[in-house]
Amino acid sequence: MNIIDVGLPVSVSRMLVQKIQTMVPKEIVSVRRIQETEVDPLSTIKDEIPDLTTTHQISIMKNRDQMASSGHYTSQKELVPGMREDVAAKGFIDSSGLFTLVCVVPVVIIYNRQIDNPPSSWQDLLDPRWIGRINAPSPIILQKLMKFYAESLLGEKAETLFKSIVLDGLPIDVNKKVNEGIFDIGIVSLPFSRASRDQNVTLCWPKEGAFALPQVLIQKDGASKEALMVSNYLLSEDAQKFISDVGVMIPVNPVVPLPHEVEENNMSLYWKGWDWFISGINKV
Repeated sequence: MNIIDVGLPVSVSRMLVQKIQTMVPKEIVSVRRIQETEVDPLSTIKDEIPDLTTTHQISIMKNRDQMASSGHYTSQKELVPGMREDVAAKGFIDSSGLFTLVCVVPVVIIYNRQIDNPPSSWQDLLDPRWIGRINAPSPIILQKLMKFYAESLLGEKAETLFKSIVLDGLPIDVNKKVNEGIFDIGIVSLPFSRASRDQNVTLCWPKEGAFALPQVLIQKDGASKEALMVSNYLLSEDAQKFISDVGVMIPVNPVVPLPHEVEENNMSLYWKGWDWFISGINKV
């Protein structure tokens, strides 16, 4: 049986999975809910590898080089549309050929509009006045992403930032607590930075760039035709427009417009390429 693992960002997961299940038999699609905990790395044993995996899970992506060297995964370069030039120019083309980018999830700062002198950068969060006043989601994937990026950007000062952050809840909970003034500042993915219930939440796109969480496709060598259909659908104009409009994530299809928040901030991302990312997440 051909199994397709689908792990998509929560803001678009349900609708895209429903669409996929109209394209291929439901019994061959496995949906993983991976928000709270890490998942096991993908196997390097051919018979255990899903035909297609789409994921933003760090515990999977960190094993890119082992998967590539197994010889049981294949590049999708000839099967999918080309990546948009502005995304490619930022170094999101994986030289190993293992990862095909589906979208990029920016991680940004939000703050309660009632506070004085709000932050404009990641560096600003080191100010002692924010100790205990910053909220960030608790899922392991986001904790590790934050640790990697903060250490890369701030060096030894990253420890000061970690001491200021209260890790609690999901991204939507962070938005609510910043809206209510329980915390002054939140760190969330872009989909959760939009208007809050009482309109007390304001987006800060950090001067150094938003932290980037990539969503990738990983394909088994000799994958089924159903897997190829799903792969191409996720990169199609239809799916990518949904990812951009509803998911508020950076699409890779060149004909799909960017979310206005991304465009207004010139798609400024703190990202130094796949090799830098893989090396860094293997240390956290």
